[in-house]
Amino acid sequence: MKNRLNLLRISLLLSIFFLSGCLFYQRYPMAKSRLTKIGQYQLTFYVLDASRPNTHVWYVSEADFQDDKMVGLLIRLDEVEAEEVATVTGRRDARLSKDEVLMYVKPQFIIALSDSATVTLTYDQLEKIEVYEVNHTRSLTLSLLASLLPILFLGGISGG
Repeated sequence: MKNRLNLLRISLLLSIFFLSGCLFYQRYPMAKSRLTKIGQYQLTFYVLDASRPNTHVWYVSEADFQDDKMVGLLIRLDEVEAEEVATVTGRRDARLSKDEVLMYVKPQFIIALSDSATVTLTYDQLEKIEVYEVNHTRSLTLSLLASLLPILFLGGISGG
């Protein structure tokens, strides 16, 4: 009986240790009103052309988020880097993108944009904003299931 209890404790601790690193990230839409609040965090900002997000991407340096606009230096990425920013493949890639904010700009604004420039971008020029955040439902569900598996396994062994 003591051996089974020790085995249960060890199994439970190992599963909790294993699952502590199992977080799932997902791309979520973000409200424009959050921009003024997140500017203080260590995030990476990108401006994407809403009509061609896989090829027209600018990195935002020195971003200053104000009530109705963002002022920052935009540096255009080459097509390979742009596609890496715009597309995420797999869980690992999503986890690595967790500190990235993607701001999709209306095509009318992008037409006048050069490869590198300091710009003022008003929030009404944005079509949408996306950010990678933890998918709490999926992460919690997996953690609970994996924590219960050792208990069910040991219960099946002791019942047989």
